[in-house]
Amino acid sequence: MIVPLIYTYISAFGDENFWREGLNSMDNHLLLLLLKSVFIAFAVAFLSTIVGLLLGFILYRTGGIYVSLLKLLLLIPLFTSPYIQAVAWKDFFFLFGLNGHWIHSIAGVIFITSLVFVPLSMLIIGSALNNIHSALEESALLLIDVPAMFRKILFPLIKPALLTSFVLVFIFSISEFSVPAFLGVKVFTTEIFTRFSAFYDHSLAIFHSVFLVLICFAMLFAERKYISDAPFLSLGKKGSQIRIYDNAGFSGFLIWTYVLISVFVPLLVLFYQSFDEGGEYFIEAFHYLLPTFSSSVFLSLGGAVISVLVGFVAAYFSVRYRYHLLSRILLVIFTIPTIIYGISLIIFYNRGFLSFIYSGFGIIWIGYAGKFSFISAKIIANAMKQIPSSLEEAARISGIGSFSLFTKIILPVLSPAIVASFLISFIFNIGELGLTIMLYPPGTEIMPIKVFTIMANAPQGLTSSMTLIVFLVSLLLVLIFFFLLKRFWTRKTI
Repeated sequence: MIVPLIYTYISAFGDENFWREGLNSMDNHLLLLLLKSVFIAFAVAFLSTIVGLLLGFILYRTGGIYVSLLKLLLLIPLFTSPYIQAVAWKDFFFLFGLNGHWIHSIAGVIFITSLVFVPLSMLIIGSALNNIHSALEESALLLIDVPAMFRKILFPLIKPALLTSFVLVFIFSISEFSVPAFLGVKVFTTEIFTRFSAFYDHSLAIFHSVFLVLICFAMLFAERKYISDAPFLSLGKKGSQIRIYDNAGFSGFLIWTYVLISVFVPLLVLFYQSFDEGGEYFIEAFHYLLPTFSSSVFLSLGGAVISVLVGFVAAYFSVRYRYHLLSRILLVIFTIPTIIYGISLIIFYNRGFLSFIYSGFGIIWIGYAGKFSFISAKIIANAMKQIPSSLEEAARISGIGSFSLFTKIILPVLSPAIVASFLISFIFNIGELGLTIMLYPPGTEIMPIKVFTIMANAPQGLTSSMTLIVFLVSLLLVLIFFFLLKRFWTRKTI
């Protein structure tokens, strides 16, 4: 996973023509395109962090009903492909006869991408809020009022989570390809993709990618300590008592309004557009996508299994042996923009003795594992940190061997985290467009690729129907795997 990146950039940097041609290609258009991409990513990261802070506080710190349901609903945009939101909101403007130029602009890209990544910010910040003991706040409230307590106690304690949220969403946003590509807004990632795929100018594509890589690395290493220790997507709780603030009525109104905007409106619009003319578009879309189901599921399953295995190994060495090299390598690959990572895999594996990887599913599995193993490692590591070492020590004293210790104690205890990392990796794999469109072998039909290639010239109803089917299939598969794996692990634990 890491060797293709090293090979690609070392080979490029050692070429004399690389720097000369690259520097000659830099003009005002490219610089403005880079600034536009940075501005979009900054705006998305800022908005996502602010809204995520508000939603996280409401869900984790105010009394209310249906909290678990709300959390699940809010996660839907994060666990579906970003272009689904883009198609839905384009349909919304088309359906109500609104000015479509707004959605096809920088503002539209910022709005849709923020809807996708707000749940990630909510998880990170909500987890930090959930780990603050109520005694700190109650002691402060004996001396100062609530606004001062928020400013002097809560804000400093969640500052690492805010920074982590901003940096991670920035990296995700500047790497995002599907939303600006669908809306016709040129950004730096679409320029690199065009340079590589349409003009076959590999050298300039790599040169231009250096700027995005440097920006992402600068953001990453500026806050590497916070990101390395961030408890996002953690399944466990520390068990500390938290303080609940009584503002459930107004908070409930705000959060249900946001759920309406981010979840219900897009889905209702897709349903309406799909069945507006009696369901003909939906049936046609189903026939288009039917051949892609098996290959999409197969590729996503394989990528998820590899991601879990790699993530488990990295997490185990990091937590139990304080050996962090594997986790840091996964973090570096995770930071690389998707299009750039796809280019490096193509350049490295497109050679004779590696053709069995390049021309088959192997290159896609490597790409999926490279991009999403870091998330699996984080989930499993956070769960592993909550297993007391005394549990393993007691087992060893009782004479249990290493294999039995691993299979009968560690794996059952970690089963919820393993299942969660598998499901999340599967969701990301089946909805991934930027990496898949770079790597998929000729003759292979995959759902996101099929939708993206047809939607350019298809009627609006057909595009909506295809997008809706992708969402429903993804949701159905996730529910099936969740219940099957939950039943399996419950039986194993018993």
